[in-house]
Amino acid sequence: MKISLSVPEDVLRFVEKQGKNRSKTIVTILSEYKKLKEESIISEAYKEYEAYCKTDDNSWKKDWEKSSINDLTKGKVK
Repeated sequence: MKISLSVPEDVLRFVEKQGKNRSKTIVTILSEYKKLKEESIISEAYKEYEAYCKTDDNSWKKDWEKSSINDLTKGKVK
């Protein structure tokens, strides 16, 4: 697919300094940017999940311990 872009002169000079194939350079830059954005999104999701786990795990662990003790003592305590 082909597209047309308008870029400032300084950006065009930068792209041209990267090599003869401007299209390849632009695709490489955009691909790297996309990868960084995806990594950033994943990193933020893990941070949110970590925060959720820190608050949620405390009550879950207590409930799990109570349930485990209850299950282990079923039928043994009279």
